[in-house]
Formats: sequence, C-alpha cells, structure tokens
Amino acid sequence: MKKYYISSINHKPIEMKHIYLCMLLLFTFTFGVNAQEKVVLKQTFIKVEEGNNYAEDLKEKFSKFAQARIDAGYQSGWHLWEVVGNPQAAFSHIIVEPMTISQMEKERNWDDWRKMRSEMLPSMTDNDWRTFMEDVREKRNIVAEAMFVGVKDIGKTSDVSLPDDVGVINFMKVAQGKNKTYETMELELYKEGLGKNDPRSGWSLGRRIDKVGTDIYWNYFTVDWFSNYTDFVKTAASVQAWDANKNYEKMLNIRDLRESVVIRKVMMLD
Repeated sequence: MKKYYISSINHKPIEMKHIYLCMLLLFTFTFGVNAQEKVVLKQTFIKVEEGNNYAEDLKEKFSKFAQARIDAGYQSGWHLWEVVGNPQAAFSHIIVEPMTISQMEKERNWDDWRKMRSEMLPSMTDNDWRTFMEDVREKRNIVAEAMFVGVKDIGKTSDVSLPDDVGVINFMKVAQGKNKTYETMELELYKEGLGKNDPRSGWSLGRRIDKVGTDIYWNYFTVDWFSNYTDFVKTAASVQAWDANKNYEKMLNIRDLRESVVIRKVMMLD
C-alpha cells in the first residue's frame, strides 16, 4: 500500500484506505443531514357531507391541534384548501402538511398528544373527545392520502409567494420509467419563466413518493396559481381551441391528465 502525505505540518503518512474511509464518513454524514432536512408534504383528501359544520371544525378545532404540533416541532405547517365550483368532485377539502424527514421521525405518543390537546382545548375531556370524533366520522370521509415532494416552483415575479390564493391542480399519470423525461419536458416549457401577460401568478410541479406501480391513479401533479378566482375564470373563458405541437404530443404520449380541480386557500399555518 502506497503512503500519501496530506499534512504539511507533521508529515505523518496516512494509508489510502484511511483517506477513503474519511471521505465515506464525510459523504454519509452530509447525505444524512440533507436527507433529514428534505421536506415531504402529506396530502389528506376529505369529502365533507353536506349540511354539517365539519368545515368549521377544521378551521376552529383541528387547526388548533395543527398549530400545537407545529409549535412542538412535529411538522412545519398546515394548509387547508377547499374545492371550488365542483360538488361532483371526489373530495371537498385538501389538507397539506409539510414536514422534514427529521420531524417525521420524532416519537409521537398518546400522552404528548393529549397534553397538546388539553392545552389547546382545556375544557375538552377524554369522553368529550371520543364523542367529538364519533360525530366527526359521521360528517366526513377521508377519501385518500398521499405524500409528495416539490420538483419546481416558478413565480411570475421574485416577490410572488407560492402557493397563492387559488390553484388549478392537474393530476397526472406518467408512464413507468418516464419520470425524468416527463419532468424535463415540463420544465422545458417554463425555462423562460411565465410571460409578462400571463394571468397566472405561478406554476408548480410535484412528484408523488408514497406509491408506485402501473395501477396507481396519479403520480405527478402540476398547479397553475392565480391571485384570485376571477383571474382563473377569465383565463379559462378566453382559451381558444388548439392542437398540440410535436413537442407537446410527445408529452401526451407519456402522461395522461387524470383530473383537474380548482382549489381556494382557506388558511395556512406555518
């Protein structure tokens, strides 16, 4: 084994295998830190039955539990959205909870959760909570859950903060083995950003990470952001009939637009 001198002070020889070991440890530590701080977003799709106050419970009660979890360091935020103008949709509300990997790994137990609950709602006993949750289950259905990571956010200007007040979510099914191709195609469309006269305030691309396979309904989504609902309606009403060009036809060959839903921000806790 050859000797390598890497210190100009004491000139002690260090074997190459030790250098490799140090580099490996450094890489492992760096990757671990970055992985721990990767932001994952959990989506919960909820269908609220008509004629009850569950939507108010989300804003008035569940938001307080979410704020307690944020303050305790279990998650980074809690975002509540409602579906607009589509009572036939499979869901009426979406909750998005961003959290880092390290936050997800924190131990959660009943005692800590009950302590947070009692601090937020001191008048609610365990029996009250059970009664409350029984009532909740009759008011809503949790349609689905998903986890995703953000691929790219593009704001129209540098001072635009995404997500904005109104979004059009386009759920995509990308063919297996075509993820990189699809992402490249989407990002290529926005390599120059949004045009000056574009009514959108921004655009986002997200990749689902909790499920894979040929039977999965969607594995990507894009969001067209608007600062208000009127801008969305104006845009939708002014779109003319068009045919895809060759580049867009290539994208259509590797992904299907499963569904498009308009959502409006109810509240965002961070």
